[in-house]
Amino acid sequence: MVEHWTFNPQVLGSTPSVLKNNKMIGIELNFYLLSIAIVLFHLGMLGLVLNRGNILKTIMSLEILLLSVNLIFITFSLYLDDIVGNIFVLFILVLSATESSIGLSILAIFYEQRDDIALDPIKINNQNLKT
Repeated sequence: MVEHWTFNPQVLGSTPSVLKNNKMIGIELNFYLLSIAIVLFHLGMLGLVLNRGNILKTIMSLEILLLSVNLIFITFSLYLDDIVGNIFVLFILVLSATESSIGLSILAIFYEQRDDIALDPIKINNQNLKT
């Protein structure tokens, strides 16, 4: 294997990429990671759009969306040899953890009061409050 270094003065450092059969493995890895992130993002959006009855599935779809965005940030952070993407991922993970914990605690209280976790009674009560 031949090691090939590319240098871009606008990026913080130089990134090595290994040549194997005239293909750069680093770029292929980035392509695969971005493809997985796009598929995860579409699955999360599909879960949000198609599922309106169960709030737990909605929260799980939101988590899949946030994790796909994290994967995109990490991929570009590796590609550009920059730490800013990793810092954004840390903030997004903290945000998603707090969102999940607060959402699940609200669901636990709602389940204690109503013995059901369906979204339909919440919508009906909100419509009654507006009139």
